[in-house]
Amino acid sequence: MIRNIALATALVLTVGATSALAQATAPATAAPAAEATAAPRFTVDTTMAELIADPQAKVVVGAFFEKRRIAAGAPAMTPEESAGLAEMIGGLSPRQLAEFPQANLDDAAVAELDALLRAIPAQPAH
Repeated sequence: MIRNIALATALVLTVGATSALAQATAPATAAPAAEATAAPRFTVDTTMAELIADPQAKVVVGAFFEKRRIAAGAPAMTPEESAGLAEMIGGLSPRQLAEFPQANLDDAAVAELDALLRAIPAQPAH
């Protein structure tokens, strides 16, 4: 069975995220006032599949779950376990994952992740 949904998600999200980390940590430029009031791109109600599909969100969520995995002292999952988990949780949002005790996501963790996701800047207009 799955060891721990939240802790295992870290491996799923961190694989291949190195280049996206550089983008996510690059200095942000000043946003117009209209963008500041716009709805956030991501929240804890966004599905895991959508979060994993976006390079910036993938880095944020991956780092969040990796930190939780390390703090809990849980072992990393194998690539096969990670692939299975990604398929299983893709349609769920982090808020929905928190409903499962295995996810190890209390209200404070959900609020922390929500703040991190809401801080991801909007896509620049093309």
